[in-house]
Amino acid sequence: MKKIVLLLLVSFSFSSCWPTTDNRDFINENYKPIIVERSVLENSIAFQSSQPVIKSGKIYIKDDLMFVNDVNKGFHVYDYADPKNPIRMHFIKAPGATDLAIRDNTMYINQAVDLVTATYNPATKKFLVTNRNRNVFPQKQAPNGLYGYTKENEIIIDWTLIK
Repeated sequence: MKKIVLLLLVSFSFSSCWPTTDNRDFINENYKPIIVERSVLENSIAFQSSQPVIKSGKIYIKDDLMFVNDVNKGFHVYDYADPKNPIRMHFIKAPGATDLAIRDNTMYINQAVDLVTATYNPATKKFLVTNRNRNVFPQKQAPNGLYGYTKENEIIIDWTLIK
């Protein structure tokens, strides 16, 4: 009898580790990768006029500039001289980008699987990609943790929910 009670107790304690209905729904959602050719990715970074933020990610502040990541789209650049009134200035289009770091005037951008180095001069408003280290990062995972399959020279820059 004690063995049966112990077995039921152990079974019950492990059942709490299983996903709840909400998590199971998330796990069972189907996502489709958004894939681009490597040549398209490498020519995709562009300095553009300001745009509204769709899905904000990380925020980086350097001197009087604030960079707000638009997840997998790029970075919004704001004049942050007056933190109570940031002024939208530019958008750095970088499909697949999720993060950036800045040292001096050099920006390091995580763009999908690549680490891109660029310079930005606020005085001249010049933005220039100076280097690209290919395949530094793994391919992007779907929000439910699954991986997509790509051919050689194909890069996943985002995922879309299949309804």
